[in-house]
Amino acid sequence: MLNPYLERRLFSKPVQSVLVEFDPKEFAAVINQITQLQLPIMDTIPTFGFAATTPISPEMIRKVNALPGVRIVHANLTQTIFQLPTSGEEWFPTSESRNMLEAEEAIKQGFTGEAVKVGVVDTGLDATHPQLQGAEWYSTISWPAREVLDENGHGSHVSSTAAGKLHHTPQGVTVEGVSRSPLLSVKCLGRGIGTGFTSEVINAMTVCYEKGARVINMSLGSEECQGGCEVCPECRMIATLAGRGIIVVVAAGNSGPQEDSIGCPGCSPDALTVAAVDKNGEVAPFSSRGGDKFPLKPDVAAPGVDIYSGTSRGSVIDVQELAAGVGFAAISGTSMATPHVAGLCALLKQKDPQITTPQIKQMMATKGHAKDTITGWGIPRWSYFA
Repeated sequence: MLNPYLERRLFSKPVQSVLVEFDPKEFAAVINQITQLQLPIMDTIPTFGFAATTPISPEMIRKVNALPGVRIVHANLTQTIFQLPTSGEEWFPTSESRNMLEAEEAIKQGFTGEAVKVGVVDTGLDATHPQLQGAEWYSTISWPAREVLDENGHGSHVSSTAAGKLHHTPQGVTVEGVSRSPLLSVKCLGRGIGTGFTSEVINAMTVCYEKGARVINMSLGSEECQGGCEVCPECRMIATLAGRGIIVVVAAGNSGPQEDSIGCPGCSPDALTVAAVDKNGEVAPFSSRGGDKFPLKPDVAAPGVDIYSGTSRGSVIDVQELAAGVGFAAISGTSMATPHVAGLCALLKQKDPQITTPQIKQMMATKGHAKDTITGWGIPRWSYFA
């Protein structure tokens, strides 16, 4: 079938890249059929049955849709990071922000997350950064081919917040990630401004799965869910991973304070969707909200205002800082809130390797405040699960 979003889009954008979804068992047969149509393939994802083409005509899109074994043909859309400039008024270092989730209490009890790999699907990371040394890194960027450098800095900042090493910065500020988990960075957003294709994001999620990540952080998305969560490729992928016990933590988006402004794939019912609050626990004005369309989102909230953490040296984010070039920056967004929760989930996965996203939501429903469409059940704290 054609994704309904793609079908509508054909009238306004007749030539476009598509993401073909099919039964993974039929991978060789489907790829062979696409090749026989003489269509250029941009990327393939054998594990979960996806292939992306370069831009093709509506006629060819319909031919692909008619191939045996094809489930859905999606638009291969642009995804972006969810980050805003800092206010510049105050820094909130991760050594302090992590305590809003009671991360230090978990570590005192012996739960550091060291046995739980955290995957970060983002703009990459600076592997030489003192907070990020030892991290694994890969790239699914199709152009420039498999580029790994984090030229934006967003991915390094997110990774440092989730599981960056303890470090004392040149400005005399202490920073430390929520957990001490091994990090797996997969770059799928790039081109300087932090953008990528749906296929690159799906491929990055696949790499996280194949390399053993038990928690995946997605501080990214788009404003519209492609065809609804039942057919949206990112939402379908999250459902698949959640079914295999992987916790996928997703940013709500930065389109607040409007109602029903949750981004995709934050709208996924299988994701743990994160809103942003400031150091006082007050919701950030930019944090996306739920509403009539998304009555069950977001799920939780975490610090996401002026978060001071490591970033890629010489990156777009780094050079915008007052102390440019030192590899540390304060930035805001639900992108910054999300890795706080991903780090906490790694601590919870060490305590109970079988814990799932629905179980975390159930505990928050019991221990958090009454769920609303602004901060969900509120900030998840270690003591809720201890």
